[in-house]
Amino acid sequence: MKIGFFDTKEFESKDGKPSPFDDTVVKRELIVMLNAIRSRFGKPIVVNSGYRSPEHNEAVGGVKNSYHTLGLAADIRPLSKNAADLPVLQKICDEMNRTGGVGFYDTFVHVDVRGEYARWDNRTK
Repeated sequence: MKIGFFDTKEFESKDGKPSPFDDTVVKRELIVMLNAIRSRFGKPIVVNSGYRSPEHNEAVGGVKNSYHTLGLAADIRPLSKNAADLPVLQKICDEMNRTGGVGFYDTFVHVDVRGEYARWDNRTK
């Protein structure tokens, strides 16, 4: 099922655990934020990690009580392999998500709708 620019399958936990797309798993405010980011970016975005089951979150080294397990976070990247696109996407996320978290990484950007401003930079470059 499509919700704006995204397919609900993009938000499913990568370990195959059930992650039904509704307001109890993937929060609507996250989808609204991602669609606004995608609209401003003007190019396709890939969801690397949306909802994570607690088991999958632990397996990938996610923090306990990760916003991913609460349906409030997504790790996204540009579809294109153009190196200039990721910094543009990161800047857009930073500017548009004033009441949530944005984490900067070498290959993706973390966006969450935690309800308070948070920023971190885990880029190695």
